[in-house]
Amino acid sequence: MAEEGRQPSMTWLFFSPSGRIGRLPFFLSWLFWFFVGGVFLMQMLKNENEDTALALWTLALVVSGVLSTVSIAMLAIKRLHDIGYPGPLALCLFIPVLSPIVFIALCLWPGAKGENDFGGPSNGPRR
Repeated sequence: MAEEGRQPSMTWLFFSPSGRIGRLPFFLSWLFWFFVGGVFLMQMLKNENEDTALALWTLALVVSGVLSTVSIAMLAIKRLHDIGYPGPLALCLFIPVLSPIVFIALCLWPGAKGENDFGGPSNGPRR
């Protein structure tokens, strides 16, 4: 359990590099961003004949793309921490040939049992 005042939050999950997360929260967070992008893309296609609506949905897609890129980097850093590796290896997710391999590895590789250099075994911020 995380210490008092250091409870996990959605802001921590999506936008903080500290702590560790397991395979399931990592995968579900990716699915969340995939779904958000899909909804905005669907709205763009639905409104392709209306200039104002298309511009707004395009802006929403771009903003969600920037937020999801930052969030995915933070999620990968926490997932690497759970495995016991340093966070800068998350940059491998942005190399086109390596990204699918790294994503699958992060989804399947079990985390280190017990505490490691990056925090306790729970899905929470570093204590």
